[in-house]
Amino acid sequence: MADDLALELGADVYGAVPGVYVNADGPKKSISSPGAGNYLTLAKAVGLARSLLGDEAVQQRSFLQAHGSSTPQNRVTESRIFDCIAEAFGIRQWPVAAVKAYLGHSLGAASGDQLACSLGVFAQGLLPGIKTIDGLADDVYAQRLQISREDQNLGVQNCQVAFLNSKGFGGNNASAAVFSPEVTEGFLGKRYGKLRISAYRQKRDTTRERSAKYVAEADKAQYSPIYAFGQAMIAEESIKISTDSLELPGFCQPIKLNLTEGYDDEF
Repeated sequence: MADDLALELGADVYGAVPGVYVNADGPKKSISSPGAGNYLTLAKAVGLARSLLGDEAVQQRSFLQAHGSSTPQNRVTESRIFDCIAEAFGIRQWPVAAVKAYLGHSLGAASGDQLACSLGVFAQGLLPGIKTIDGLADDVYAQRLQISREDQNLGVQNCQVAFLNSKGFGGNNASAAVFSPEVTEGFLGKRYGKLRISAYRQKRDTTRERSAKYVAEADKAQYSPIYAFGQAMIAEESIKISTDSLELPGFCQPIKLNLTEGYDDEF
């Protein structure tokens, strides 16, 4: 949701995504082997957070959501990327989570799992442990990483930035920076000013009241669904078509059919 729309609607702010970076691996020995792309994506995401929030936020109040496929190739190469970037940005003990340990690999939705988990970490200050391992493998680069089998109580104040990582062997890699609600509201205050934020918070209070009311009613199976069957349908027999345009009933402007966009140099 756009930030101005969130303020207008009084929507609860759960976080913000200031940047997502995607990069292919480039030339390498085999299609399925690891490559350099993930170094670029994660370094850019961390660099963005550092530019916007400063060194301390990245070094002391950020955490990682690992791709965490836990194959021998992935655990070595991904942990090495994390460790190298931690060294470059002065991070001594970088907390690491891996939501696949709970959910498995949900393929296209895996990054959504990471995001949902991170929003929970922002809200509770608890980073889930990686409980499906007996211990760290000897080949994991963990000198600057904080990888725990137990849940880590980092505290809400120490969870300001999450880095989501998707490491694609032989394909595209992606990394995203996600800011906590507290950090996000700070940026909104600078962008829109005190008066606008004050008005937003009043709307948000109303939104929260309505949300709580809805949940309470749903718990009691008291639903009021909106059922608009057959309303606002377009009468197909009233559609007018010519070689140049198509007109729909109820719409003022026709849809042009003499399309040349992108081919102007051919005429």
